Amino acid sequence: MVRIKNIMRRGVITVSPEDTISEVAKKMANNNVGSAVVLKSKKPVGIVTREDIVNVVAHGKNPNTVKVKEFKQKRFLVAKPDDDLLSVIKEMNEIGIKRVPVVDKGRLVGILTDKEILLAAPELIEMLKDKLKARADLVAEPGEVISGICEKCGDFSEDLRHTDGKWYCEDCRNDEGVEEDSEANL
Repeated sequence: MVRIKNIMRRGVITVSPEDTISEVAKKMANNNVGSAVVLKSKKPVGIVTREDIVNVVAHGKNPNTVKVKEFKQKRFLVAKPDDDLLSVIKEMNEIGIKRVPVVDKGRLVGILTDKEILLAAPELIEMLKDKLKARADLVAEPGEVISGICEKCGDFSEDLRHTDGKWYCEDCRNDEGVEEDSEANL
C-alpha cells in the first residue's frame, strides 16, 4: 500500500482569504505552481487554481480587487499523510478534483496533485501487477484461461494460461514453445 506521505509534495504555496486574485496569481507564478491552498487560522479551507484565476478574468472581474473569499470554492477534499493513495485517488476522481491538501493534526504538511500521482504511477502499476498475479494464482485452476498481465512481456491479455509456473499470453507461450500446466503436471 502506498501512503500519501510517500509521494506528497511538502512545499505548499498558501494564501489568505483576504488576498486578491492578482496577489495569488503572482505568488503562483513566482513559485511555478498551478494552485495555492487557502488558509484561515492556519487551517486549509480551500484551494485556488489557475482555472479559478482564468474564470475571474474571463468574467470581466478585476483580479486586483477581487479577493479569494469572494468567489465560490469548488468541492474540497483533505487527506492525511497515512491515507492510502489509491483510496484518495478514487475520491479525487469521484469529486472531479486534481489537488488535495495534506493535513496532519490540523496543520498543513503537504499537497497531493495529479503530477505526484503520475510520478508514482510506475510504482503503482508494479504493485497492481503483483496483486493481480497473486489473485490469479489463488483463484485460477490449472488449464484455465484468465485475463491479466503476462509475466514475460508485461502486456495485458485476455488469454493468460499457467505455463511453467508462470502466467503467459498466447504470443509468449508460442515464442517459448512451452506447454501449459495441467493438473497432472502440477
